[in-house]
Amino acid sequence: MTDTNKEENGATTTEENVAQDKKASKKKSERNSSKHKKDWLAVGGIGIEKRRRSSNASYRIENNKVLIETEDGEIQELEIVETKEKMGTLRKAVPTLPVPLAALCLLLNLIPGLGTFVSGMAVMCGYPTHYETKTAGVCWNMVAAFLQVLLTPIVVGLIWSVQRGVLIVQESLQKKIDDRQAKHDEAKDDEAA
Repeated sequence: MTDTNKEENGATTTEENVAQDKKASKKKSERNSSKHKKDWLAVGGIGIEKRRRSSNASYRIENNKVLIETEDGEIQELEIVETKEKMGTLRKAVPTLPVPLAALCLLLNLIPGLGTFVSGMAVMCGYPTHYETKTAGVCWNMVAAFLQVLLTPIVVGLIWSVQRGVLIVQESLQKKIDDRQAKHDEAKDDEAA
């Protein structure tokens, strides 16, 4: 009887050991996959606030300067010399139009693609985009207009079209502000001389 119990206990113990080994390997693979996911999330910028808070230095931005406070309590001052906006392919095709024409394109974009098409035709008339050639600007505007029309049945085209109209207006207003600032700077220089 004792031999039978030992065999049963031995079989049970072996089965338990195999089951525990399977659980342990499963947990290990889950930990490895979650670690891999965390790495990809970190690459994508997810969790950046957590990393920022855990850093040893704190900083703030004031008047085009970054003030960094180190662990020693010292404050280092760094000047922001230049910033550059990275634009996508279709975003670079948004032309800089006069404000009334930009407002018209915004209104026309309530019919998906129409305002984008008109702004693309305006590029042919000489209004600049962020592309080197007019042809690239016109082509990408036509692609955007076509995609807006194509995506209208699922509402994405309408939202994109209105958003693009707003971008056209923003570009034209920014150009107007930059021109006004340049004239103001020239007037100051003439006054100083």
